[in-house]
Amino acid sequence: MTFKQLVILKHEHGITAQWQSTDWSWMAIATYHQIEQEGKDIEGKNVKYKRWVLGNCSGPWTGLTEDGKGLTIIDGYEAERNNVSGSANLLLSLFNAYTGGKKAFESIWKAPSIGFDEFWPEDQPV
Repeated sequence: MTFKQLVILKHEHGITAQWQSTDWSWMAIATYHQIEQEGKDIEGKNVKYKRWVLGNCSGPWTGLTEDGKGLTIIDGYEAERNNVSGSANLLLSLFNAYTGGKKAFESIWKAPSIGFDEFWPEDQPV
């Protein structure tokens, strides 16, 4: 089974990327959201900053535990899971890039993208 990019959406709650199997029988989804962290700037002062995290990456390899309260990995979809999760992690790196993320994103994501008009640092006024 092969998955192809379907769409990626930037929305008020985060980002959702979707892949569709070529036979249209399965969908895979990665969701991203921002978290706030504390660190130090170059002068040693405490600062707060936000970064993107991958919250979920699900597809036909994702199932429920017997009690229905948790997720489990279903055997037999290793190649598909590795392909989609690898792409999802690459996207995460681009979302957190301070420079160059937009160009790299545009070179690898070929499906429609919605809501990214002012997302990238390159799009912000200096």
